[in-house]
Amino acid sequence: MPNPEPAHAVAQDRAPASDLIAALRDRAPRVAMAVAAGQMALPAARLIRAKVRERSTYTVKVPGSDGMYDDLHEWVLGLLPPKDQRALVAWSTKHGALTEAVPIGGSPSFEDRPAALRLRYDGTRVQAVTIGGHKIQVAVSDGMPQGREDYSSWKPPEIVFTASSLAGRRALLAEMEGVLRRSQDRKRKPVFRMLDRWGSWDRLDDLASRALDSVVLPDGQMERLLADVERFLAAEQDYVRRCVPWHRGHLYEGPPGTGKTSVARAVASHFGMDVWYLPLADVKNDTNLLHVVNQVGPRSLLLLEDVDVFHAATRRDDEGGVTLSGLLNTLDGIATPHGLLTVLTTNTPEVLDEAIVRPGRVDLVEHFGFADADQVSQLVSRWYGQPATAPAEAAGVAPAEVVEACKRHDSPAAAIADLATRTGPRRDARLGEPAAA
Repeated sequence: MPNPEPAHAVAQDRAPASDLIAALRDRAPRVAMAVAAGQMALPAARLIRAKVRERSTYTVKVPGSDGMYDDLHEWVLGLLPPKDQRALVAWSTKHGALTEAVPIGGSPSFEDRPAALRLRYDGTRVQAVTIGGHKIQVAVSDGMPQGREDYSSWKPPEIVFTASSLAGRRALLAEMEGVLRRSQDRKRKPVFRMLDRWGSWDRLDDLASRALDSVVLPDGQMERLLADVERFLAAEQDYVRRCVPWHRGHLYEGPPGTGKTSVARAVASHFGMDVWYLPLADVKNDTNLLHVVNQVGPRSLLLLEDVDVFHAATRRDDEGGVTLSGLLNTLDGIATPHGLLTVLTTNTPEVLDEAIVRPGRVDLVEHFGFADADQVSQLVSRWYGQPATAPAEAAGVAPAEVVEACKRHDSPAAAIADLATRTGPRRDARLGEPAAA
């Protein structure tokens, strides 16, 4: 049954024209016919005008997950005269958070921290800016459908530019390239991103970078890791020339607390690589996994922690969620991002499916063990900023245990004594001695 309101509204719109035609029918029939013909042609004219407008409209969308999203917002805000900045959205970073590691004995510097307050225009308003003499409409979608509160239809926000001509779009893209170039020219700190519950990547600007000397490894191990990553990053053209996908996989295995994740972050910080932390348990299925991984930027590090507890990495079945096939396609498939370094960590490498650890998916396996006396000495010295020497009795513990001992004591001697007095079956086994009964 038709809605009476639209019909009533149409009748009201047509009433003045119909009355005029009736009045002119006898007095000026030709004029009446002309008015009637014009009234009949009006819907067709509106349709033609809409088609023309559609053909001359060009849009450019930038998703909120892109690295230049915030830079574009601030650029657009700068194009608006102050009088037109009627509605602003402000957000802040954690005040005083360090974004770079501070050497022992040094003083923290806040010169390179993110701005305490950042601004953008209110995304609920459509703004008009002028770029290269062309009028461009700017709108923002926040990703939440109107009237929905359950996040079931949530998607990442996006900024949408609309130009009314091809020349306008060209001018827009040229300016966007300038924004991207200026952003890259600035001193850039690596970004840490983590997948949230809705399948979007959250950017954590206030996470401090990890210095290489904050991770103490046996002689030669860090140098070996750095050489492998450096060789990989420098070989892009060689991979492309040989038609080989440009990505590499590392597997870091060893007991808990031995620095596997810390090493991954330190390597990424050293080479200026963004870290994308992907908790596999939060991914619904293979399609979702490929979708989120495909958003990872080039020359980035994808971190998959504790893959040994994830069923797809250890069992060949299709039991709900992500399957082994989906995980393999992520590590070495058509959707694997260009220039990706994937780091998997595990406490029990022997349970992983052999298809995961084959070359091409895992190209380098590194074992991280318990700290020897020299490593304990270095860790304690770095913590207190003064020389320290640990005896053999303090060895055989995870580096994380050394750090915890330092947290509990005010002097290196007390921390070392604490480590040396720890005994038990696990400790004896670490030292290569028979386990106590």
